[in-house]
Amino acid sequence: MGIDKDNFFKNFMLGVTGECIQIDTRQKNRDAIFKLISSAQNQISIISRYLDPTIFNSEGFIDNASEFVRRTKTANIRILVHDTNPIVKNNHRVLSLSQRISSKIQIRTICNDFSQYNKSFLVADTTGYIYNIKSDLYDAEVNFNDTDKSKELAETFKNIWELSQQEAEVRRLCI
Repeated sequence: MGIDKDNFFKNFMLGVTGECIQIDTRQKNRDAIFKLISSAQNQISIISRYLDPTIFNSEGFIDNASEFVRRTKTANIRILVHDTNPIVKNNHRVLSLSQRISSKIQIRTICNDFSQYNKSFLVADTTGYIYNIKSDLYDAEVNFNDTDKSKELAETFKNIWELSQQEAEVRRLCI
């Protein structure tokens, strides 16, 4: 699917554009996320309270995510959420995609030690990121070339990921 021609970040390049941009709308969050995913080569890490369906359950996100994981053998997406029940209950497209490509897309529930963690972010290739200090707001910081901050966020993600687990309800059921 690629990037919408009206995407605010269409001329930004992962690993090149080092400008830190403050955004505050759903559309700009969506634009940044789509551009980061479409530009990444290896790893996407997402931490979100509930995977905002207006962004992550959209056809655009699913198309970009699917294209990303098929791009290279090493490409994968790891997602941490506080509660998988809404994802399962509402037939979230990310869940379906993760079940079809389970070796490339994994979803885990954030462990109790981090139950109060209310930030959300997406890190692309430990190079670029979008970071929301409050998970339920669209106020965010975006940078397509800040390896220091990206690595810091990736390390936070890794620490939470290692303590978290995949819920049975998000695993693929083979019949």
